[in-house]
Amino acid sequence: MNTSRVSTDDRIRAHCRRHGLLPPSAGVLALVSGGADSTCLMNLLPAIHEGPVHVLTIDHGFRPEAADEAAAVAEAARSLGLPVHVESLGLARGSGAMERARDARLAAAERVRMREGLDLIATGHTRTDHVETVLFRAARGTGRTGALGIAPRRGRFVRPLLGISRAEARAWCDERGLAFVDDPTNTDASTARARVRHGLVPALEAVHPSAEANLAGLVDLLADEAAVVDAAVAVAHERVGRGTGLDAALLGREPIAVARLLVRRMLEHAGLPADALGSDVVGAVLARAATGRGTTQVPGGLVAVDGGVLVAEAAAAVAPPVPTAELGVPGAVRLPRLEVVARPGTAGSTSPSSAWVRTSGSLTVRAPMPGDRIALPGGGHQAVGRLLQAAGVPARHRAAVPVVADGERVLWVAGYRASADVVAGPGEPAVNLTAARA
Repeated sequence: MNTSRVSTDDRIRAHCRRHGLLPPSAGVLALVSGGADSTCLMNLLPAIHEGPVHVLTIDHGFRPEAADEAAAVAEAARSLGLPVHVESLGLARGSGAMERARDARLAAAERVRMREGLDLIATGHTRTDHVETVLFRAARGTGRTGALGIAPRRGRFVRPLLGISRAEARAWCDERGLAFVDDPTNTDASTARARVRHGLVPALEAVHPSAEANLAGLVDLLADEAAVVDAAVAVAHERVGRGTGLDAALLGREPIAVARLLVRRMLEHAGLPADALGSDVVGAVLARAATGRGTTQVPGGLVAVDGGVLVAEAAAAVAPPVPTAELGVPGAVRLPRLEVVARPGTAGSTSPSSAWVRTSGSLTVRAPMPGDRIALPGGGHQAVGRLLQAAGVPARHRAAVPVVADGERVLWVAGYRASADVVAGPGEPAVNLTAARA
């Protein structure tokens, strides 16, 4: 039994050394739920790490008994001489509960880490979690990056236990007489993760008892080879990349495997969620690139071809269309990202950000409409759409540009140009139109 214990400890140390997870003197915040994995983590970290270790335990609010479990973790941490922090989130059950809990948990961990001046956040993910994640993503549809499972380190998050299985973590606790709890939500068959854990993994182990270890070994090989693949993708990006996007025509000339990896890299860099990185989405993006035009909605955002360049944007980066609203003089219209203001006064110089215009009618703030035109200083007119196109505003963003109109006549395209036939000369009574970030 002692030999097994040393072997488990040594494998955890070797995993941490190989991936540089625990630099000497780095402050580590351990996320501890009270389950076997995190209990193992809490008790093992002080023995294998030279720097300070703090503990964070969280009551999400889903189960009445969770408060007592958090209190038990806090007591156990104090008995080890570890600083402990307890957070009660008060979350409600319902749609997306597990995802909301994860996001709130990680946000709480980051708050505590920063407040305490710590460097890293350690979680109790094991090799078993690693394999379950790979299987879950494969079933849902993923590419090479998703098939690599849980990274030993991502940003400030480290996973010291990825080198051992969940069963080994439980045995480690049992050998030391350490109490732990089993969260019933982990066996809730209504969640996809639980169905993978209690259905798919046992089925694979029935095929071969070493299925988990063999799958983890395969993923480790893929991770080792990833450095070579990533270098090839970086070279391809030098050929195809255009700023944050990809040359759609050149992308179509790349080998399909390279094209997929380039698209996935673009989607990741745009900050799109994991759901946008699956093989079906990547295929849809490549199909959009092949058309050379248009827009495709993807989970968490969109992709579009602008001027021959394939680009991706997270939903948060896409401004909503400008709603129609009356603008008094004086008065203001507050939009999601801008505030358009009208003030009477004596005209000064007109610029893209501040226009002095002659008007006596009622003003309206709205999105550009087909047929909108403005007068040019040298004579003639220009369509507002052409003006915005020339200024580099993608078609999908033009509805978010406010225009100020007097009836059907456009006076000012906010931030771009006023219609030359309504610009007031210096000293004339006029209305000043400005737009500032709200």
